[in-house]
Amino acid sequence: MPFHRRLYRVGYHLTGNAQDAEDLLQDTYLKLWQKRDALKDETITEAYLVTLMKNLFRDQRRLKRIDSSEDIDNHDEPPDERTISPPFETHDEAEKMHQLMDGLPEKEGKVLRMHIVEDRSYEEIERDTGLSQGNIRIIIMRAKQKLKQQFKKLTKTWTN
Repeated sequence: MPFHRRLYRVGYHLTGNAQDAEDLLQDTYLKLWQKRDALKDETITEAYLVTLMKNLFRDQRRLKRIDSSEDIDNHDEPPDERTISPPFETHDEAEKMHQLMDGLPEKEGKVLRMHIVEDRSYEEIERDTGLSQGNIRIIIMRAKQKLKQQFKKLTKTWTN
């Protein structure tokens, strides 16, 4: 299979565990197989497959979120925190990341939350904010860079 190792690493990064990464990889190859007649050989690049995998992952997360919200309505149980925010090693790290997001400028914080926490597409964000998709991508990239730098500084102080 083309780019198997790279795709497995991307899948593991997205899902956080080996079993889900293997399932996601299998789903990616299945989707590629289903599209085999419509695609030319030169279209199937590493970047194309990584994008396909990320899109499948997002679709699966959306479906799980919809399914879990139906379960919540039926059982009146609180949602699992792992489905709301990305996995962190400790609750303190997750809390600090939320605080750092609160410290971002209003537009950056709003767009980043819409994309990461609410898992909304660029099209959905564009529709709701009136910003162009290019502008949204830049805002998200810069906000992530700021958060990464601030979080690194913070974790260095924790370890010292």
